[in-house]
Formats: sequence, structure tokens, C-alpha cells
Amino acid sequence: MRKLHIHPVGLGLLVCGFLSWIVALGGLAATTQFCRTQPDATGSDGSSLSLSVSCAQQYQGEWWSIWFEFFLLVIMFGTCFVNAFDRARFIYLAYLSLVTVLLTQTATNFSTDSFKLHAGTIVYKDTKQSALNAAAAGTVLMCICNYALIIFVGLGAAAAQQGGLHLNSPETKYQPSNF
Repeated sequence: MRKLHIHPVGLGLLVCGFLSWIVALGGLAATTQFCRTQPDATGSDGSSLSLSVSCAQQYQGEWWSIWFEFFLLVIMFGTCFVNAFDRARFIYLAYLSLVTVLLTQTATNFSTDSFKLHAGTIVYKDTKQSALNAAAAGTVLMCICNYALIIFVGLGAAAAQQGGLHLNSPETKYQPSNF
């Protein structure tokens, strides 16, 4: 069995990130499916307007940010068992910050679309609103896990730097004060 190069709390945060990614992926997939199965709208001249292009454009950023989060979590999880995790801390901090901003915007889009659907009321039997709410909940949970990972990885990087500064200094023994 390989040695774990991350604190178990960090590993738990990564697992929480994967679970919330599954919730967000399911909500986004259902939302995209509902968008694609809407009947085509008719234009002002009576011609049929296809909504599949607008669905692809509407959820393009959301798909990108959710898959970016997945690949980041997979890479972080993979480096937990090799010695490369400590060397990649600052890269992880940069990418976690980037994807957290994207997921915050995604969660805002999903929750706004959910409230626009029925003028701010929650209809329990509406599966499209449930899909939007699931996608929003998953992205909010991913943001919470990312914030915790940013703190966790950032504190580890600060501890590694402070520990690195004292490695080259000679060991000093306790000397009593002269005062």
C-alpha cells in the first residue's frame, strides 16, 4: 500500500468534492436535457427556431467549469499518494481559486434560473426546477469544499515554507537568560 502524502482531512475534503461533483453533474445533465426537449419556438415570421443551439451556448460555461473541477480533483487525488503533492501546492491553489470563481458564477446562474422559472416560488412537482436546484446545490457544495481545500492546501504550503527555512539553520540549545 502506498503512503498517503496528505492529511486525512484533506483526503476527506477531496472525497466530499467528488460527491458534490456527482450532484452537480446530475443536475446539469437533467437541466440540459430539459432544455433540449423543449418544443421549438416560432419566430415572428412563423418560422421554427431551434433551441438546441441556444441550449449548447447557454450551458457551455457550466459544463466546462464542472469538468474542470473533476479533472482538478482527480489530479489532486492522484498526487496524494506520491511525493508530488507538496511540490504542486501553489499550482493547486491557483487552479482551486480559478475554478471556485467559475463555480460561484455557475451556482448563481442555476439559482437565478430556478427562481425565474416560477416567479420565485418553489413548485415541488416541477422536475426542471428540481434539476436546477440540484445543480445549484452541487455547485455550492463544490465551492464550500474548494474554499476548505484552499485553506487546507494554503496552510500546508505556509507550513512547508516555514519548515524549509529552519532546515538549514544550526540547531540551538536552550540557554538561560542573563536577566
